[in-house]
Amino acid sequence: MTAHTRLNPANVVTENPTFRLACFEFQLYLTEATEFPIDKGSSFHGAFGHALARIGTHFRDYFYNPTPPTHWSDAQQAPPRPYVLIPPLTDKTRYAAGDTLNLGVVLYGSAIDYFLIVFAALEHLGEFMGLGTQRTRFTIDSIMQLTSDGATTIYQNRQWLAQTQAMQAGQFFADTSLSLSRIRLTHHTRLRLKAGNQLLNTVPPFSLLMNRLLGRINALATLYGGGIAITPEQKQQLLNLAETVQIEHSTLQWRDWQRHSQRSQSTMPFGGLLGETVYRGELAPFIPWLTMGQWVGVGGKTSFGLGLYKMELMQ
Repeated sequence: MTAHTRLNPANVVTENPTFRLACFEFQLYLTEATEFPIDKGSSFHGAFGHALARIGTHFRDYFYNPTPPTHWSDAQQAPPRPYVLIPPLTDKTRYAAGDTLNLGVVLYGSAIDYFLIVFAALEHLGEFMGLGTQRTRFTIDSIMQLTSDGATTIYQNRQWLAQTQAMQAGQFFADTSLSLSRIRLTHHTRLRLKAGNQLLNTVPPFSLLMNRLLGRINALATLYGGGIAITPEQKQQLLNLAETVQIEHSTLQWRDWQRHSQRSQSTMPFGGLLGETVYRGELAPFIPWLTMGQWVGVGGKTSFGLGLYKMELMQ
């Protein structure tokens, strides 16, 4: 039996094909003029946490300080949070009253059941607390549900139009190709990967990227989905094959970013890699995982919206 046959992607997700994830895009209507930094992730991240605490500290702790289970394997590594905030990916900094901002929120597993808490926190943030250093007020204009099949408006003009729907991990493995030799990954938010306790400032080997991605998906599925998404044996088979995948071309460059922490009143380095990389090799078995990874992110500080990428199949 060849490695290619063993790693038929249609046969990989067997442990937890029902692990759920859901993505929403909130369109926020600014009721006053303001100015934001170019990188807006930290502004939303901190404000969202404070708004959750106003609703209930147990909700804030669920999203921001998840308790690791007794079987958590790495006591030194904090468990991943059950959400990702996708900030507006624009360099625009000055906004007038009446302008809009789009904020993406991805929820994982059991966190999807708290979607209305997320909605209430953002509504409270806009009406009573304000966003950023200028405490800019806003209202929620509309909410789109984003899936692999497209987008659906579920909230508009203060009315709910449709129910939320979650994607399941198994659906990423429904339509798979048995032959693919090139892909392009475009990292549109900073990628922070560590190797040997050091942040990489050069293009990551494909095996390292897949190791971190599979580990993150497994951790999310374990904590919020009731079980692992891939067995250790299947993961090792994939990583062995990943060692044969080569870097054909890359434009990844390190981009510094300093964020200000309101809690510690200090600046924190949040730099990472931006650009694109073309990988070449036997890639078909990785495509379902990389497709799912577009909704999950990879590397450090994913809850701020870092580590997000888009994948392009190149025949």
